[in-house]
Amino acid sequence: MSNTICPLPWIHLATRPNGDVRLCCTSNASGAGKVDDKILGLVKEDGVPMNLRESSIETIWNSSFMKQTRLQMLQGQVPPSCTKCFTEESNGVVSKRQWETEVWKERLNLEEIYSQTGKDGSLPCKIPYFDLRLGNVCNLKCTMCSPHDSSSWIKEWKLMLPTIENDNLKNDLGWDSSFDYNWYQKNNFLRSVDDQLENIRELYFAGGEPLMIPEHKRILKNLVESGRAKNIILRYNSNGTYVSDEFLELWSHFSKVKFNFSLDAIGDRNNYIRYPSDWDSVYHKLYKITTESTDNVFVNVACAVQALNVMHIPDMARFFLKNQMEINKENQGAPIIGTHLVYLPSFQNVRVLPLSEKHKAAEKIKTLISEIDCEYFHSHPYGKQRWLGLINYMFEEDWSDKLPMLVEYLDKLDAQRNLSWRMYFPELDL
Repeated sequence: MSNTICPLPWIHLATRPNGDVRLCCTSNASGAGKVDDKILGLVKEDGVPMNLRESSIETIWNSSFMKQTRLQMLQGQVPPSCTKCFTEESNGVVSKRQWETEVWKERLNLEEIYSQTGKDGSLPCKIPYFDLRLGNVCNLKCTMCSPHDSSSWIKEWKLMLPTIENDNLKNDLGWDSSFDYNWYQKNNFLRSVDDQLENIRELYFAGGEPLMIPEHKRILKNLVESGRAKNIILRYNSNGTYVSDEFLELWSHFSKVKFNFSLDAIGDRNNYIRYPSDWDSVYHKLYKITTESTDNVFVNVACAVQALNVMHIPDMARFFLKNQMEINKENQGAPIIGTHLVYLPSFQNVRVLPLSEKHKAAEKIKTLISEIDCEYFHSHPYGKQRWLGLINYMFEEDWSDKLPMLVEYLDKLDAQRNLSWRMYFPELDL
């Protein structure tokens, strides 16, 4: 097989909160948005993104973009919207392409599925894996987020944007307020998902905050009542604040539930990054899901690594090592804590740190690695290897010219929220 192939264009469809469609949650990331002024990704002939508000699942599945992407991969080419995975792989970071391949070759006969590809790249519309982001409803306003992914951001965003002085920062903070985040309530999309039930093997829910969205619960209840839940894996990225007994009961009917609990630090640092969360309440929810859920629920702590917290990741890891909670256990997720890089907004990427601070962060991470006496951590691709890959990525390019953008952004946030980032992240006050 081609060494650029990824199974996702053959088995997967992913939505954005506004209903736009993409190959996966990683495609078109890390700045791969345009080439020669041509928009990349799932777009119509006129360059307008395909959206499930007006396009059917079947139409999108065999759109020109999807067919071309499959053919490019089969021919050993890297589709432009897929550059993030290959960049990560060049730095020793295990990419989504790599780990999804390992997961799905155990579940499906991928060779047989590839062989069904038509000469034009078309494929029967039998989709086992959906990434569903049903709108932007969320109760938090995380520093690396925006109104596109959190409805709670909108009011503050509108107040803050006119006060931004740096034009580059203002451009990075762009948001199209005309987006329709209730798209899934206005067409036949949910019915189309129901039509795919016999094919579905995994549903991935992310935000907004998926546990707040009624249609998410409706889908789960439908799967339980139809008797299909036992054949389906659920996966989440969630801030965990809406974990309840009702969800614990619903999840008990599914084959497996992989709950990625989003935490970016411990204590007040997490409160700052994932504003306005409260650490004691969040930790209580984490404790609840790890102690009261059934044996088919596996909890992973997922950390969005960025300029604000990369220096403090070792503290977070030591906290969970000390508390020995039932998280990130063998064969279910990255050992200790899971990490993924924040690419956008670019001024919060780890490459923004000055060289001196990069060296400090790298030394702290390497010291932690040397302390961990766990063969699973050292052998797991999302353990030692991924953390060292993160260091390689951080040093590969110097984006420190964006540091003034980050400082202005945090100052504007603090003015809105009556906080002080210098209290929690003094290493950035250079």
